[in-house]
Amino acid sequence: MNKKLVRDSFVVGAALFAMFFGAGNVVFPPYIGLTAGTQWFTGFLCYYAADVGLALLTIYALLASSCIDRKEGLFHRLGGTPAMLMMLAIILCIGPLLAIPRTGATAFAISFAPLGYSSKGFSLAKVLYSVAFFGISTLLAYRESNMVDAIARYLSPIKIGGFFLIVCAAVVWPLGEINPNVRDARVAWNSILAGYQTLDVMASLVFGYIIVNALKGKGYTSGSQKALSVGLSSLVAGVLLFIIYGGLCYLGATGSGLYPADTEKGALVSGLVGGLFGRASNVLLAVIMTVSCMATAVGLIGTTGTFISQFSKGRFSYRAVAVTTGLFSMVISNVGLDSIISLAAPVLIFLYPGTLAVIVLSLFDKFIKNDNIFRFATVGALLSSGLSVLEDFGLPVGLTAMLPFESVGLGWILPALIFGIAGFFVRQGRGKA
Repeated sequence: MNKKLVRDSFVVGAALFAMFFGAGNVVFPPYIGLTAGTQWFTGFLCYYAADVGLALLTIYALLASSCIDRKEGLFHRLGGTPAMLMMLAIILCIGPLLAIPRTGATAFAISFAPLGYSSKGFSLAKVLYSVAFFGISTLLAYRESNMVDAIARYLSPIKIGGFFLIVCAAVVWPLGEINPNVRDARVAWNSILAGYQTLDVMASLVFGYIIVNALKGKGYTSGSQKALSVGLSSLVAGVLLFIIYGGLCYLGATGSGLYPADTEKGALVSGLVGGLFGRASNVLLAVIMTVSCMATAVGLIGTTGTFISQFSKGRFSYRAVAVTTGLFSMVISNVGLDSIISLAAPVLIFLYPGTLAVIVLSLFDKFIKNDNIFRFATVGALLSSGLSVLEDFGLPVGLTAMLPFESVGLGWILPALIFGIAGFFVRQGRGKA
């Protein structure tokens, strides 16, 4: 195999890993290990399949439908305007309205809470940290063509090295005996739900577009070249995530006899790492968490800049959008983050089922000739999730409670299936059926 292809795929794969593995991904695996006890490996596999498995499946769907380098992504079968509106809403939610400001706030909370700094309210330390955090993030994302290389060159080595150090220490010096009492009655199912709720599928929709652009910049432009290079990059990211997720689940399991099951997830991470490295853990955790969250922030700032620049047809330049996104996220991470999350989160929850419906159908893109199957299935999923969100706000409808799997957030499956079947019988136009 071409050595340059392998090298470039490893670099981009390391960057993809760094973009995916944010703060939320750090806290879930140790908690799964803590509550699963001796069943930690089962919990890890289920979590990995629902999180990384779905994310990589999305990238595969992008390749299978030959739309990984289209700004509409998998939504192109919905039609031009609906596709762009779906992508814009997703990028704004996982970007400046939610995920980007949360990276800075979460990094500060986990890094400096052990040192006595509060992440709630206004503080000078928090402001200075956010200025440095988002300033560096925006600087690394400033040049669109070099953004992925910047993540791979400056952030990925620290991030990968830091977590490998934690994983190796957890294996060599276990914190204690694994508790034989499994404190989660449904280890497999709850681990699947945790992976499902990370919403990394949303990120993979836009990160797939970013990595293929990075690989195209390295000369991989033909269909077969893009498929092979993206596939190898995704494999690298998947292997790294497998090792580190598995190690963090094991770390949590070795602490299962030391911490109660209701331990707060962020505090659990701090305590477990502190048990491995003592006083040095504060510095180690601060560096690793800052770099981890920064890599995700850089990827999302760059993604926002790329998409909005193309969505506006060049009216807003990439660099202008990237800088504005960085500044906006810095402000929001200090004031009003909870309010922004409370507004953005329902929108994200509303869009997620429709997105998953499109992903599943896109796996069979070449066999589905009628676009109305995509459109109707998406509408069915969105109607279900929309009703669920409205009911959460107090609307006395009660319809979604009758749907199978609604209690675990999967009530949208049946409406999507019914509407998709109905779409099969609606002629698309131009004689297509």
